Amino acid sequence: MLALMRVVGLGLLATVLLVVIREERSELGVILRVGVGAALLLLILPDVGQVVAAIVHVSELARIPARFLTLLLKVVGISYLTVFVAQLARDAGEAGTGLRVELAGKIAILMLAIPLIASIAQTVLKLIPS
Repeated sequence: MLALMRVVGLGLLATVLLVVIREERSELGVILRVGVGAALLLLILPDVGQVVAAIVHVSELARIPARFLTLLLKVVGISYLTVFVAQLARDAGEAGTGLRVELAGKIAILMLAIPLIASIAQTVLKLIPS
């Protein structure tokens, strides 16, 4: 809970600073956004570790193969990272760059999913009588 309060406090402080800076020195706003974004990620990193550990524990209890868990964690990581970077680009006035980053993330996720889709297709084909 303390980490959440720090994140909320830093987010609120950064928002107020950005509103003030936007009027005087807009170029500093981009630097502040990136710095605050990095600081926020560092603040929540221990919580992310706990979430991943919990997911690994549950998957072991459910006997889910490690390759599926790895795939899930990669997809979630790609999703969060691309949304974060795309929003930074939008904040900097580069909406087109943000859209391209999101598209690249979606393509990366599709590339990761190809072996899973192929495996499902093979299983379904085995179930269909010839």
